[in-house]
Amino acid sequence: MPNTQVLRRKEGEIFFRRWLSSPKSMGSIWPSSQALARSIADCVAYEPGDTIVELGGGTGAITQGLIASGIPRTAILVIELDPKLVAFLEQRLPGCDVVLGDATRLGEVLGEREVEKVGTVISGLPMVGMPLEFQRAIVHQGLSVVRPGGTVLQYSYSPIPPVPQKKLGVRAEVGAHVLWNLPPATVWRYRWA
Repeated sequence: MPNTQVLRRKEGEIFFRRWLSSPKSMGSIWPSSQALARSIADCVAYEPGDTIVELGGGTGAITQGLIASGIPRTAILVIELDPKLVAFLEQRLPGCDVVLGDATRLGEVLGEREVEKVGTVISGLPMVGMPLEFQRAIVHQGLSVVRPGGTVLQYSYSPIPPVPQKKLGVRAEVGAHVLWNLPPATVWRYRWA
């Protein structure tokens, strides 16, 4: 069996086990599709010298899409809270900076890593139904760290914005609809209101 097939099977197995142990922490029952990864990569703001930050790297499907789009592995920082997923990501994504950390402490993680210029923050964290303070920490920190012209992206399986825009003082705009994902997904772009 080719290495990619082995990796995909292992990815699905790991993802499903993580989902079984903590369904609320996983946004879906299945890893993100290549179509979703391509759509996110198309929405990314990147220029040489930027760091692209992914919050909630999961099994690395979105990160693989960023790499396939031409973003250098050395420009990608993945923050994941689950130690088992971190171990899998380190194996799957050599050359990327994979950090065991809390996405709500984004500023601290970037400071520890001495990251100076962030082009895009991508959140794969399940935001719908999460406490307002969690949503605020993710969205506000993301918007606070991106460079001028940078962007904060959130992919969600909800057809409506996954956070309360007025309460957070932000606008959520559709970056892409991805029907070829299970379940269908929307890529949201956050901006200050």
